[in-house]
Amino acid sequence: MRREGGHGSIGRRPPGYLAALDRLNPLLVGILHTPLLHWLASPGLMTITLRGHRTGRRVRFPVGYHDQGDAVLVLVANARNRQWWRNFREPWAATLHLRGRSREVIGRLLEPGSEEYRERVGRSFRRAGFMPRIFEIDFDRERGLTTEQMRALGDYAAVVRFQDSSAG
Repeated sequence: MRREGGHGSIGRRPPGYLAALDRLNPLLVGILHTPLLHWLASPGLMTITLRGHRTGRRVRFPVGYHDQGDAVLVLVANARNRQWWRNFREPWAATLHLRGRSREVIGRLLEPGSEEYRERVGRSFRRAGFMPRIFEIDFDRERGLTTEQMRALGDYAAVVRFQDSSAG
């Protein structure tokens, strides 16, 4: 049974589907970068290409996204076992390949507990009703995220906001 606040223990095992999805990454990247096929996955997936902050190595991988008009948001489940989002602790350049087009962006990790975090994650949860279940949050669309839910999300997830490089 899910708690109102979110996840049981912080050290819980990652969902089994994450490992399966990781194995599909090369196929998904290929589909998303093929002009005649990208529409199959583009409504919910995009690719991020970046140079690692520490390693300098170029990496490209698919992620789920939420287009919020002024920004593209990526909610990273099981963040403790993922590395890529750590590049965005400070503003960092990346390329998003979204709906068949590439755009240069700056990504920034949102601070758990901040008002922007509450507002943007709440907006994503309202728009995509399945998302709170992925993060094991009993989300009330009217009330929004509670302080305890934000704490639980901060323990399990990372949230990266991407905006066009030209945005001031």
